[in-house]
Amino acid sequence: MDVATIRTFLAAAAAGSFSEAATRVHASPSAVTERIKQLEHELRVRLFDRDKRGCRLTTAGRRFLIPAQNLLRAWQQGCEQAALPQRFTQAVRVGGQHALWPSVLIPWLKDMRDARPDVAFHATAAAPAQLNRALEDEEMDLAFLYDPILRRGLRIEQLASDRLILVTARPSQPWQDNFTRIDWGENAAAELRARLGDLPAAGLDLDLGILSLDWLVATESCGYVPERLATAYLRAGKLTPVGGMPHLEFSPFVCWRTSMDEDLIGEMVVVAKQWMGGLLA
Repeated sequence: MDVATIRTFLAAAAAGSFSEAATRVHASPSAVTERIKQLEHELRVRLFDRDKRGCRLTTAGRRFLIPAQNLLRAWQQGCEQAALPQRFTQAVRVGGQHALWPSVLIPWLKDMRDARPDVAFHATAAAPAQLNRALEDEEMDLAFLYDPILRRGLRIEQLASDRLILVTARPSQPWQDNFTRIDWGENAAAELRARLGDLPAAGLDLDLGILSLDWLVATESCGYVPERLATAYLRAGKLTPVGGMPHLEFSPFVCWRTSMDEDLIGEMVVVAKQWMGGLLA
């Protein structure tokens, strides 16, 4: 059993077709067929049922799917670790929600690189669902996000207290007339609906993270945003809180795998909290 065979099995399982799997792994259809046959011979089970429509995993194939994904993941991580220059003692895969990168995580990453030159970082910006899934699948070690999911093998700690507030770039206009829906996750959307009922439908939903604040300013609109991220805009008078409107608790968290080095994690969390706290300083 080799890595190419595992990749081929996973490609066929995802594509539902040996010919499509051949395209994905850059091999001939006959090579894909031969690899799957060899794998089935080694495992002594049939992994796929095939017909004119394509291929489907058998019960044994479905059982082998997650172990195969883990095998490939372990191989990729091993390759990354082995390829690290000698000056690095460990590597950390870190992810963050898009909204947190500009004002918090970019300076945080710079500080961590300066403080820990022995640590190699792989940094990713992604949506909360992607970050939660990457943590669950052990494809990420550390993530900063607003809507974490606690699972076995993970720890979660709040970075700072924050809330969603309604702000506007045109205080003289009723908020209902220029409201923009900004996506901060399904939990936040559900709570807003519970508090305010059906929100005005402007025909525009934004999932731009902190760039949504620039949109509000440019279009003189209003919308719900995290108060800490909006601090600079509020101080500059570009945005103004809408009075009498409810706010929602909406705090950022850091999640990490419990297998990580405790001293390194402690240092990372302290630095992140300092930058998060500095938004309101």
